[in-house]
Amino acid sequence: MIKRNQNGFLISTILISLLYLIMGYFIPREESWGLLSTFTLLFILSSFNLKKAPLKSILIQGLIFRFILLFSLPWLSQDFYRFIWDGLMLNHHLNPYAYFPNELQEISSLFNPQLKRELLKNMGDLSAQHYSNYPPLNQLGFWLSTLWFPNSILLSVICMRLIIICADIGLFFTLKNILPKLGLETNRIGWYFLNPLVIIELTGNLHWEGVMLFFFSVGMGYYLSKKLFRSTLFFSFSVAIKLIPLLLLPLFLRVQAYKKSVLMGVYGLGCLLIMFIPFFIDIGLNNYLNTLKLWFKNFEFNGSIYYLVRWGGYQVKGYNIIRQLGEVMPWIITSLVILFSFWKSKKTMNQVFTAMLILLTCYYGLASIVHPWYVINLVFLCLFTNFRYPLIWSLLVPFSYVTYANPMFQENFYLIGIEYGLVYAILFYELFKKKPLFQHF
Repeated sequence: MIKRNQNGFLISTILISLLYLIMGYFIPREESWGLLSTFTLLFILSSFNLKKAPLKSILIQGLIFRFILLFSLPWLSQDFYRFIWDGLMLNHHLNPYAYFPNELQEISSLFNPQLKRELLKNMGDLSAQHYSNYPPLNQLGFWLSTLWFPNSILLSVICMRLIIICADIGLFFTLKNILPKLGLETNRIGWYFLNPLVIIELTGNLHWEGVMLFFFSVGMGYYLSKKLFRSTLFFSFSVAIKLIPLLLLPLFLRVQAYKKSVLMGVYGLGCLLIMFIPFFIDIGLNNYLNTLKLWFKNFEFNGSIYYLVRWGGYQVKGYNIIRQLGEVMPWIITSLVILFSFWKSKKTMNQVFTAMLILLTCYYGLASIVHPWYVINLVFLCLFTNFRYPLIWSLLVPFSYVTYANPMFQENFYLIGIEYGLVYAILFYELFKKKPLFQHF
């Protein structure tokens, strides 16, 4: 039996490794159906591979699959060109919140002219015409990635990738300690660590959600150990990578006294000010905040409820009402955060994670932009709950990449309808039946 298990582990590792090799080095974003069929096969094989998989096997396979992608250039997202640009700006003592790339393209002394042209060309016009919207600790990651090899895109990518892989390893061992404290089995880690969406979007395409989740999980570990200030420090680090934890942290009001929440809030605000002020002391917050507003008012991709409201706006008003929605959306989200924070307070940590999961799902449901890597946050949160719909969403959301097969970047609304129809159907089933639809996971 042991030999059979070893053979199965070896065969599955080889097959999945070959698929990651094909995905990372041979299928461009425009070949969407080849990409999606490979991704679907990856998901199926990885799901069967997870059944009763010991932690050691999960760790070994997860590392193998990540390091296969080490030397590839990101193929599904061009954001990394802006990451490198911001890192190079810091290397040259320039504030990425003070200038947008097109302002500096005529400065020949900034850095290697050929590299500069390549970065500007590939980051896209929208990115080149706006200030950076990545928080300060994220900027320091970009700076470290370009510190040693400032003239090489590939070597900067490898440095960035190693940081992200290290964060995933740290997250693995942090979850190994946290899950038993919450009465949950540790092999749930595999839902995250072997999930193709996680590996492809974080290690492959260099999105920093994994680094954010690492800091968040370390903060959670300290919180469960009743180390208030350490937990708040690491929660602040997670916010300084990505702002999304700002939506989730108020939900701790459900399990703790208000005095403790105030202390955490004051200390956390102080930590964030220390990280943000060096970047904004000369220019203020305006550039950064104005860039963030663009996400609410100007951009659209893979929306669900938002697209239905937009369609209704065309029917009633005869035009796209995105600007009006953009003004209202922050207030809707703030109201949801308050509702989830104070409704039925003093519950267990498992219920807090469930509230976090549903709140973030509501946010993505209303959002005008839901990139595939956003769903990774839901995959992480579902580790602590009985919900499985984020795992199915992690299979379906890459189908939004079909958009890039169209020369005009026209979205396929039939696929979007299938994606959200299935996800919401599973969500409502699990909400009202109070049990997971897919027992295998």
